[in-house]
Amino acid sequence: MPVKSVFLHLTRLWLSGGRWVVMLAGLVFFVWCSVRAFQQQSATGAEIHEQERVYLNAAIETRRDLAPDFSKGVSQPLNDWLPHRTDGVVRPLWPWLAAWSVSADHPPTSASLSAVDHQVLRSGKRWLFGLSLGFLLMLGLAAARAFSVPAALLTILTIGFGVLLPSSNEFLPDGLFHLLFLLVWVCCIAALKRNSLWLYGMIGFFSALANLTLPTATTLVLVFIFVSTLRWFWGLIVAHWFQEDRTTLWVWRNHWLGMILLVACHLITMGPMLAHATERLGDAAPFFWRWFDDENALRQWTAAHQTRESLLAVPAGELPSYANYLESHASDAVSERLSQGGLKMIEAVLQWPWSLDSLPLERGVFVAVLTAVLMMLMLIVWFVAPRAAHAGQALHPETAPLVFFTVLALVVCALDFGWDMPVFTGGSRHLALYPPLVLGLLWASEALVQRARRRQMGLPIFVMYETILWALCVLAVLRVIAVLQPASFTA
Repeated sequence: MPVKSVFLHLTRLWLSGGRWVVMLAGLVFFVWCSVRAFQQQSATGAEIHEQERVYLNAAIETRRDLAPDFSKGVSQPLNDWLPHRTDGVVRPLWPWLAAWSVSADHPPTSASLSAVDHQVLRSGKRWLFGLSLGFLLMLGLAAARAFSVPAALLTILTIGFGVLLPSSNEFLPDGLFHLLFLLVWVCCIAALKRNSLWLYGMIGFFSALANLTLPTATTLVLVFIFVSTLRWFWGLIVAHWFQEDRTTLWVWRNHWLGMILLVACHLITMGPMLAHATERLGDAAPFFWRWFDDENALRQWTAAHQTRESLLAVPAGELPSYANYLESHASDAVSERLSQGGLKMIEAVLQWPWSLDSLPLERGVFVAVLTAVLMMLMLIVWFVAPRAAHAGQALHPETAPLVFFTVLALVVCALDFGWDMPVFTGGSRHLALYPPLVLGLLWASEALVQRARRRQMGLPIFVMYETILWALCVLAVLRVIAVLQPASFTA
């Protein structure tokens, strides 16, 4: 049989169902490795951090909210039942979710944890792990529909074992925040491609849930509002002055109605917490934590100022705020904290500096290779591939806003999270940037490959591309194997 006929037969077999067999086998392997890694980490985790104790106490305190008394009305008991308790730093969503595992007569924690305390901790960690694993499986199936098989597998391997699954081994909301932050980013990308009104509502809803988990996803939403408003302004100019007939699914008339829907969904979801913060702290959105130099100062302030009266007693010149921070710090110190925070963010997310002779491989290695692949594909599409003959062969009409939003969001959020790193020294909130970074690189690479394929590019280009992705999958599996080994093996 000729080689060409064999190749065509194998291609039909792969497209008709072979790719899904490989994908499902990869998902089964991923689930098995994830469960094994979680069991090993749970077996070694005996002590808890101080932050975990804080959230455990918050969950115990929240438990009484889960039994509302509707004999006195409906609106107030329902408002108290929803996640709302905050001291300005600890957000209510994770304590509210963990409180469902707390018994009604659970005593407050003491210096040494009791057996029931450990039971709540184990239950919360299992819940976080199950949520992360379920989300990753859904993400893998969704990626398999739009991406190639190695790209889909690489998505869940890097995001799962790089960020989400390790975060579920602690009784902290970081893993939940990573998940919600990624959902906000995906909805923003989708809304910049096709601004259906329901997408604006999803951005407002998911960003509110993220803000109910950890501070804060508002920066990402503000970047989206800025970029989409620029896109609206350009659409208005094109529609009224140039009269161009362009192929695009982004309707500029939807923008402001979508903004109203985004804000409404955000405020409705956060309403109970905002009302509680106003009643308890005298401020619906207290950002006092942002204007401290270290975590100890923040803890001392929070412990001494947990009521509205204690905050009102603080003179205006001593209240932590942006204006007072600028008055007490030189401009050089402010710029140094901002720049140093951004550098620390890059080092933490990419695990820089790298040590390539050790396992598991650092997160940044995958980012560096995917960035190089994306740049190579851009050069091929621009200088080697045939020109686009119709709209289906061209780049997406909203490519410029998508690229601008992604780059600007990563830079601004890196500076934003970096500014807070001296205050939030524990946890892994800053790793929320890694899933959008990996998914964005793979998403862009797959989009370029699909356009090149439609332009009848030569087969060697696609073979080389998928070979690189399969090689990265092998490296990711090696990382997984290293995680599953005893500590002496990975040292």
